[in-house]
Amino acid sequence: MRRGRRLCGGGLALLLAAAVPLTVMAATPEFARTEEEWARLRDDVIEYDELEDLIAEYNVTVQTNQLDMAKFKREYGDTKDDISDKYRELADEIYSSVSYPSTDDSTYGYTIASVLTAEVQAKNFEEAADENLEDIEIIYLDYKSAEKTLVTVAQTNMISYESGLLQIRQAELAKKQAELAYSSAQASMATGMTTMVDVLSAQETMLTAQRTITSSQSSIENIRQKLQVMLGWSYDASPEIGAVPSADVSRIAAMDPEADKEAALANNYTLQVNKRKLENAVSPETVETLQRTIADNERQIASSLETSYQSVLTAKLSYDQAAASLELEQRNLRQIAAQYAQGTASSMEYQNQQYTTQSAELSLQIADLSLLQAMETYDWAVNGLASAS
Repeated sequence: MRRGRRLCGGGLALLLAAAVPLTVMAATPEFARTEEEWARLRDDVIEYDELEDLIAEYNVTVQTNQLDMAKFKREYGDTKDDISDKYRELADEIYSSVSYPSTDDSTYGYTIASVLTAEVQAKNFEEAADENLEDIEIIYLDYKSAEKTLVTVAQTNMISYESGLLQIRQAELAKKQAELAYSSAQASMATGMTTMVDVLSAQETMLTAQRTITSSQSSIENIRQKLQVMLGWSYDASPEIGAVPSADVSRIAAMDPEADKEAALANNYTLQVNKRKLENAVSPETVETLQRTIADNERQIASSLETSYQSVLTAKLSYDQAAASLELEQRNLRQIAAQYAQGTASSMEYQNQQYTTQSAELSLQIADLSLLQAMETYDWAVNGLASAS
């Protein structure tokens, strides 16, 4: 069973700050998933392919939005007219409760100020009723957009976490190389071949590498806490974070911004909201404004999709370059290994090349994660989250 899953983060956490933490409950009823699916979500392991379900079930913002929408529906209704009528009802209630005080009343100043404030509030409700374009479908689309955006943030955090671990390993390799250089500089100074300046320079490189390790460790710890909190764990819990899958390069061949534009437009949450507002609009001015906004949305979505695609191609190029660099370093390692066996290369040269090759392997893995991130961004652009403004 999941350990340490507590309500934490977001506005709800502020309300509960002084209370004993409560175990987070899933957002959907038990029958909504199979026992196997629930068991996987409730274990103490974060898997990349379950991020969307974890957000849907355990994210505090998503749960709060669902409660808010249900409350809004109960209090204001479903349609635009229901909501507008409720605003007018609230305005009428305020007007009916307003009572002007006598000028002779000792609290006249305070009371009249309260009355005027109430009337302003009532007028605001009347204006809201006249200008309202919202209905429950728009509220649902806004909340669903927020939920899916949180999924992208979780994916980015998990990718960044794994990339950060790889970068720490690279920094550790750099430190080992710096230690070799420092030892070599000390030995050379003893024979008069280098100066103290060279030794201090090598020492500073070694210390810089250690600072990089420490800084990177702090950074990924921050990412880890953000990731697990948004998935329903407390910040100080210790769920296992599974590996991020390798980028499936074959996905790129199926990407076509021109062909995918239709789906990107149909799925886009912002565009759906604005089209729904247009359906609800009455005044010619509002209709015209929304028509212009929608046309701009469509242009921006197409542009965003193309930009995301170009980012995929750039990430693929970086991946190919990292693969070529690794191949070169592996070839260099084989050559130096042979030279070392023959006694024509030093132990330090051999060790350095081993570290350089290992670092190139890590660079390829980091490039793979960057490619995955770019492909996920493109897919989300198609699936409703392309920037529309």
